Amino acid sequence: MAGSAFDVEDALGRLMNNKNLYKKLLDKFGAGYGDYEEKVRAAFGADNFEDAVHLSHTMKGLAGNLGAVSLQEASLDLEVIAKGGARTDELDGALDRFSAELRRVLDEVAEGVKLD
Repeated sequence: MAGSAFDVEDALGRLMNNKNLYKKLLDKFGAGYGDYEEKVRAAFGADNFEDAVHLSHTMKGLAGNLGAVSLQEASLDLEVIAKGGARTDELDGALDRFSAELRRVLDEVAEGVKLD
């Protein structure tokens, strides 16, 4: 996928252009969410839709605040499926998309998000 995983301008707009705070939030995200894919997949794998809703909703908010729009959208797709309370034909594709977007975001955080 070409381009950044982040809409930095949008995220900085929420943070009153505080680049230091944005960098701290990105670093915290990178350090704290490396195992999130496993948690989401485990919740869906156990048909624990309550946890799946919580996990996908949490990631949707985090991704939105960080300007990770594609991850936010992928998280929303999972949240909608989980709120349905049953497996759907779309679940595997939605999980794969979520996983790919999460890895893309984490990789970019590890490499250093360009703030300018």
